[in-house]
Amino acid sequence: MKIQAGKLLVSTPELLLDHVFNQSVILLTEHNANGSMGFIINKPLILRLNDVFDDVPVNLQLWNGGPVEPGNMFYLHNVAHLIQGSVPFDADRDLYIGGDFNQIKQLLKDRIIDDRNIKFFLGYSGWRKRQLDNEVIDKAWFVTDNNLDLFTLNPKNIWKEKIVEVDPKNIIWKNAPLNPHLN
Repeated sequence: MKIQAGKLLVSTPELLLDHVFNQSVILLTEHNANGSMGFIINKPLILRLNDVFDDVPVNLQLWNGGPVEPGNMFYLHNVAHLIQGSVPFDADRDLYIGGDFNQIKQLLKDRIIDDRNIKFFLGYSGWRKRQLDNEVIDKAWFVTDNNLDLFTLNPKNIWKEKIVEVDPKNIIWKNAPLNPHLN
């Protein structure tokens, strides 16, 4: 399958010993000649948005987007018509990245948007030119269509479902522990 923005990357069993990408599902937001960018969508953090911003009175989940720039916050949403500066990455699914954070804070305060419209990530997953293509060739990632609702998904079983969906032979990995060293 062609690698492109809007697709999902599902870590293969080759990455089971990788402490960052083990059992990860990543939503790609960019893939071009300069490199690739995406966000891990199945690894919630213990932090909430109001833990980071005192002036945001909502208790939204923060997510581990990946190991690059973990001190920076990024957001994906489906309300570009409300947020100036939003950049589309999957127009078919009405998904956007970024935009005016002050507008977002006000929309959250006014309860115009909520977790059904926006997801916040600390850090992102990134690859330099051709790196992701090589990792897919080396069988570190499966590339698949995004048939998930980013804003209502339950992160607990996404990897287990996707690993079998991309290849039913992977059912053996469905019950693999998150940390194989503890087995």
